[in-house]
Amino acid sequence: MEILRVENLVKTYGKGENKVKAVDDISFSVEKGELVAIVGASGSGKSTILHLLGGVDRPTSGKVYIDGKDIYSLSNDNLAIFRRRQVGIIYQFYNLIPILNVKENITLPCDLDGQHIEEERLDNLLKTLGLENRANHLPNELSRRSATKSFYRKSYDK
Repeated sequence: MEILRVENLVKTYGKGENKVKAVDDISFSVEKGELVAIVGASGSGKSTILHLLGGVDRPTSGKVYIDGKDIYSLSNDNLAIFRRRQVGIIYQFYNLIPILNVKENITLPCDLDGQHIEEERLDNLLKTLGLENRANHLPNELSRRSATKSFYRKSYDK
């Protein structure tokens, strides 16, 4: 079952002689359960691709389908709801709320959406991230070495 399809994705920045194609006409698909890595040299567009797949930035052209839905056909408000409910992005350099601890930063999207927090699932996530003993630490109490950059989606198995 296909969970992600990208068609002719392009993202450009700037104009004229300052125009840069950060993503240049890429297409691919990902099946449920498939593991995918985005690798490349610094400046090759990896972060831009992740931002486009996660609905953080809009493409110059092309389509991104998640679970069969063209995410860029959504209004800005609905795209924000989509990101909150379907996508999680962990940045290499924290984009965490400094006054919230690890657990609160992880659960904030669910809180904003009025969703119940499943403690067992949260505990499993903390364990997977190696943060089970740091759940009550503030972001400035965490090591930058433990930060990772990854893209994952909320489970569609429910």
